[in-house]
Amino acid sequence: MRLTRWPSLSLVALAAAATCSAQAQQEVPADLRPDAAWPTPTLAGETKEPETDWVVPPLHWSGFLAYELHSLRDQGRSSSLSNLLTANLSAATYIYQPWFARLNGSLNVTGDWTQEKTSGGFDSDGSLHERIRSQERFVTGAGRLELFPLSRFPFEFHVESNDSRTDSGLSSNLNFRTQNVGFSQRYRPVSGAYALSGTFDRREQSGTGFRSTSDAFNGDFNTRWKYNDLTVSLSHNQARSIGREDESRFTGLTTQHNYAPSSGVSVNSTVNWSRTEDLFATGVSDISVLQGTSIGIWQRANSPLTLTGSARGIALREGVGDTGLDAAALTLGANYQFNPNLRLTANGALNLGRALGGNSSTGLNASFGANYQGDSLQFGAARYDWFGGATLGTSLNSVSGQDSERQDALAAQIGHSLTLPIAMAGSSLDLTANQSLAATHINGTQRTDDPRLAALADTQVMVNGVAATWQLARGERSAYARASYNDSMELGGGHARFQLLNFQLSGSLEFDRYSSLVGDLTYQRTNQRPSELVDPAVVIARTGNTGTSAEISFVNQRLFGVPRLRFLSRLRLAQDVLRQPGTLTFLPDRETRLWENRLDYAIGRIETQLVLRLSEVEGRRLQSLTLRIQRNFGQ
Repeated sequence: MRLTRWPSLSLVALAAAATCSAQAQQEVPADLRPDAAWPTPTLAGETKEPETDWVVPPLHWSGFLAYELHSLRDQGRSSSLSNLLTANLSAATYIYQPWFARLNGSLNVTGDWTQEKTSGGFDSDGSLHERIRSQERFVTGAGRLELFPLSRFPFEFHVESNDSRTDSGLSSNLNFRTQNVGFSQRYRPVSGAYALSGTFDRREQSGTGFRSTSDAFNGDFNTRWKYNDLTVSLSHNQARSIGREDESRFTGLTTQHNYAPSSGVSVNSTVNWSRTEDLFATGVSDISVLQGTSIGIWQRANSPLTLTGSARGIALREGVGDTGLDAAALTLGANYQFNPNLRLTANGALNLGRALGGNSSTGLNASFGANYQGDSLQFGAARYDWFGGATLGTSLNSVSGQDSERQDALAAQIGHSLTLPIAMAGSSLDLTANQSLAATHINGTQRTDDPRLAALADTQVMVNGVAATWQLARGERSAYARASYNDSMELGGGHARFQLLNFQLSGSLEFDRYSSLVGDLTYQRTNQRPSELVDPAVVIARTGNTGTSAEISFVNQRLFGVPRLRFLSRLRLAQDVLRQPGTLTFLPDRETRLWENRLDYAIGRIETQLVLRLSEVEGRRLQSLTLRIQRNFGQ
């Protein structure tokens, strides 16, 4: 961990401490000021005030010594055996007073002895293998410094180094290291009129055959005044691949403004600009985007009328090809709740577009609709609901140099559903059936002699669905099961069809106060038949997809009645099968099966862990065994 890249950082911190110490003392709580330093205990158990403001800061420390054994076997490819010995020391203290500066950090020193057996050479028995032995020592850890943590201008500096072999959060079949150095600064004036914050992080990741770095800066400004809230955010990220001459840069600026003079009126506006630059050996890309959006809502108290409006604009530029696109849109909408059952809607939109060096386009859309939700009808325990609606819309589109096109559309929908709840001993069962029919008629000025396209002007789609839901909640047992089937078919036209079958089962069972079982199972199957109106030159066959995922876990907090002996067994299955002529059914990079068994035992300051993993990835079987023994020290 080299910190010489920022030689002026310590000078900045000392300057800030010298100029802000007096102000910080006024802002911290009274019990944390210098005149209220930590009391000194007396022989009688009482306390007395220290004679000086300066006291020796207490040092809270802890650590551990751990040994890990990793065994990994990849069926038919390789096997490895690793031994890791790690010594850890963690400490936390403060400088002068807790309100002035706080320090905490950890240091890990690890020795790794690894033996690998991979394909590539001939073993003594004539088999095609190669033995590789390696020995390595590496240092990882983290540190954090906080200056004036309780003030209006806290400063924080952090440094961190991790290795995938010792950090479970970076678990991978590849060995790689990550380093991060960064700081953050916040500021808020006494009046609280605004708040500023900024962060910077430099991350580096390296491993066998690769090394990359990234710098990230983020700044935020927030202020509030009467009925207004304004936030401005600036970010810049730069990533580089060492040795490949690849570089990527992203810069973004976002401004958000909210105006809410009353509970019934609000206007939310957002303007953001971004630039993405990719410098690769294969080419260069430079794209800039400027877009703005403003959405307003108006509704009086106890009024059935709600008005909405929006304005959107976007400007896109591609620097390398000197191309771009400008677009703008205005929308107005109104909703009127005529009565509890009937809702009326009206919407209008204006769309404008222009391509650099190309054509410009204009679009005008308007629609009117009505939706009716009937009152529920009870037939014994069953409840019947129905609904209906219709929408009439028109659009006018024009492109420079071409004739305008007008299109009118009428869409109507009607549907009903039946729900039957069945009460059972300690559980409940809900049965539901629904059906809906939607019809669309389109009439446009554009004429075509293609009968397939003419048939698309009139479509009717029927959707049928059934579902059953069962729930159990009885003391130490709980379960949930749901099965549903939906069938969407096109009547006439292209006779397209889509079917979905879904089943889900989950639950938990407590055997006693120490052991429990938790499981979840999901099964989904889909069948799809494309429209017959698709171009005959494009052959699309009927497809089907089946997906299954399941996970079940058994936990025993006191195995064999031994205190602090914890056992976990987890079984996970995930599989997708695609049935389509002319396609492959194999999905790579998927862990389709996993059986993990974990045993943890703690006695005093000694912790042990044994983990056995049996998995299947890309059709290969992996066997992993990890043994960890750790002895803790310190406070």
